Amino acid sequence: MGFLTILRRSSLRWSGTAMLGLTLYYSLIWQSAPSGFGGDSAFTAARALAPLPGLIAATAAWEAGRLRVGGVWRGTSARGRYRVAGDALTGLACTVLLADLLAVGLASHHVGAWPRWEDVPLLAAMVAAQSAATAVGFGMGCALPRFVAVPLCATVFTLWTMIPATLETPWVRYLTGLPTDAATVTDSLAPAVMLAPVLVAAGLTTAVLAASAPLRLAGVRAVAAACCLVAAAMPAWALVAEAGYEMPTVPRAGAEVCSGDSPTICVPREYEESLPRLRAAAGKALPRMAAAGVDTPASLRLVSMDAELAPGTWRLRNQEPHTDLSATDLVATAPVPIQRYDDCPSLPDDQPRTSPGPATAWLRLAAGIPENTVRTWHGTSTLRQVDQVRSRSSAAQLTWLERQLRAVSSCDPRVHAEARR
Repeated sequence: MGFLTILRRSSLRWSGTAMLGLTLYYSLIWQSAPSGFGGDSAFTAARALAPLPGLIAATAAWEAGRLRVGGVWRGTSARGRYRVAGDALTGLACTVLLADLLAVGLASHHVGAWPRWEDVPLLAAMVAAQSAATAVGFGMGCALPRFVAVPLCATVFTLWTMIPATLETPWVRYLTGLPTDAATVTDSLAPAVMLAPVLVAAGLTTAVLAASAPLRLAGVRAVAAACCLVAAAMPAWALVAEAGYEMPTVPRAGAEVCSGDSPTICVPREYEESLPRLRAAAGKALPRMAAAGVDTPASLRLVSMDAELAPGTWRLRNQEPHTDLSATDLVATAPVPIQRYDDCPSLPDDQPRTSPGPATAWLRLAAGIPENTVRTWHGTSTLRQVDQVRSRSSAAQLTWLERQLRAVSSCDPRVHAEARR
């Protein structure tokens, strides 16, 4: 049977239009700012394709049901059924491929960059989820009447894609293939999180193949299918069992560009154009900070929060400096540790953490940022505290700064109490 004949007789006249329409709609909904970072393109494309597995499974179930009603499935040998299934699903596969290309193309156009090689695992997890939806949908359509299989597949796969991200058990969300967070210029998505949904998809697909194997005993086929599911689900669960609500990441490797010395400044290659601006800012800010008594660094690096830093290195915040003022601010605030909401799970709820605001304001003033500008960035209470500190001797100011910086990165209530004195 020719491809055009298959396409004409299939359900793709309505389901294909719905797939492409949904992809276009969600691509426009999820379009992000033109960051020029390929990781954003892959994330946006994957999110735009999130509603498709339910529709893919329903379409596959409809195609299988058509063969079932026509007696084609019963009249074909067990080994010939794979070819029949391939012919029936060719049009669906082409439509899904077109939707994937549409999502990736639109996302890349909005972001201003194509996905990187590093993003291939994320896209592969998305394709694996679509393949599993196709296999399971076709299997359900072969086993159940169409009026049951089609809505059941659409509902189950849509809920499987959407619901896990709302559950209190965080690891479930990492089995669906739908990313909840994007890679950044400093961090890549952890390989384990990308592999887990592929294992789940492979388990579902092989379970369907096992259930349709040319074996006479239905019980043997059922046991084989169950073994496939368990063999895939257990390692997938083990990969993400310890994951929290934020998608696990690893420090990005091989993407750092460095310039000069005293200090050496290193940024991700996406920020390479900002190196001259950062160097000029460091040349002005660091001598002023040294004059205020601050020990200046041997290097400044814009790297992952999980990356180990050598002694004498300051970590720059993940922000591209588009102006001279923002570059100076990045350099000035580099000594301040970056707080995370989950840094101190053991800290009592009634124990307030030390705010980085006062130390940040003091460092900005020490780096030479105009006082009127600094006052627009901080609240009244912070400025009042900084004014009091700046009236002290230089040694007293440095002692206060050291306590503040230590408290910002500490989970010890005693350290926080000392910083408030």
